[in-house]
Amino acid sequence: MEAINWIDGAFLIMDIIFIIAFILLINTYLVKSLFNRFNIPSESYLWTLFIVHFILTSLYFLYISNARSDSVGYYERSLNGTNWIDFFQSGTVFIYFLAYPFVKLLSLSYISVMLLFSYFGYLAIIFFYLAAVENVTLKPIWNNLTAIELIFLLPNIHFWTSSLGKGSVITLGLGLFIFGLSRFNKRIFLIIIGLFITYMVRPHIFFTLVVSTMIGIFITNSGIKPLFKWTIFFIAIFLFFYLSEDVLKFTNAESLDVFSSNNIGHRAVELSKANTGIDISNYSLGLKLFTFWFRPLFVDANGVFGIMVSFENLFYLYLFAYILKTILFTWSNLNGWFRISIFIFILGSIILAQITGNLGLAIRQKAQLMPFLFFVYCKLLSYNQTSNNLKIS
Repeated sequence: MEAINWIDGAFLIMDIIFIIAFILLINTYLVKSLFNRFNIPSESYLWTLFIVHFILTSLYFLYISNARSDSVGYYERSLNGTNWIDFFQSGTVFIYFLAYPFVKLLSLSYISVMLLFSYFGYLAIIFFYLAAVENVTLKPIWNNLTAIELIFLLPNIHFWTSSLGKGSVITLGLGLFIFGLSRFNKRIFLIIIGLFITYMVRPHIFFTLVVSTMIGIFITNSGIKPLFKWTIFFIAIFLFFYLSEDVLKFTNAESLDVFSSNNIGHRAVELSKANTGIDISNYSLGLKLFTFWFRPLFVDANGVFGIMVSFENLFYLYLFAYILKTILFTWSNLNGWFRISIFIFILGSIILAQITGNLGLAIRQKAQLMPFLFFVYCKLLSYNQTSNNLKIS
């Protein structure tokens, strides 16, 4: 028996070493490729992003060591599955579908699959970052790094995209979508893949992307040729009506009106029972949004983890205040891509705040939407830097 345990342990170590080597090899190629194609300060920054992400992955392992993580259930369900195609469904089951080939076919260990999905989360952050550097030009703040580089080192998005689960996958879908939309005439395939992943994981967020895109392109008077504008519009209308029934089923709602749906409120109550945290299901919409975006905030922080999150939430408050102060004077200068990002952030926050049952879930889910706020903040900051330069000259 001891010999068998020793052999199992050796295979586990080799399994993990192989995955780490594979990830490092892929990332080496990725870093060099991206540095040659995009306006990135240095290859070192991308490796810094990678290191930060996997340090926070290690912290996530420590975080879940004292409690059963959802990722264990995803792994076990995939391991016990008998037919891969049975898992091809929208919602949580889709995570089993994605994990199945790694768990069942390649027989990778739980830790190895966690590392792979953490790398998916890292790729998601990379796509968000590339979308930002394509659309915003800022002056360096420190060591050739701008606010864009520094803001994507914030820990919350790294922490909650570092495991086998919906967080890493949905964020990858959102990252692919918004990066593809940044140059939509050249990246239709990435937009489709991003929409597909988003729909399969969370149909209501897919719904948000479609509606936000429709609103964004029709309040933008320039930058989009009429042919592209109407093509996107009719595709969005088709997807909206064709898939809206699935969205309703997924959220257990009787209508798409998130302000009045009783079943969405019921879903929030059920979610509040499913996880630990402060129950926010009975809050008003305004208080839910404030909680979703900015809490915990020191006074309601629970332990060391809550205090650490509070510092980042304080920074989010600053970003939000800066945007509110600036956006009215710069709205006309924002192109359709930034306006779509704003609507994704606002509508996505309203939907998630409505169905998020407690503060613990809010902390996780807002990580998927905050990059859209980062885009807007960095763009408005660039306007401020430009106006200051004009005043100086």
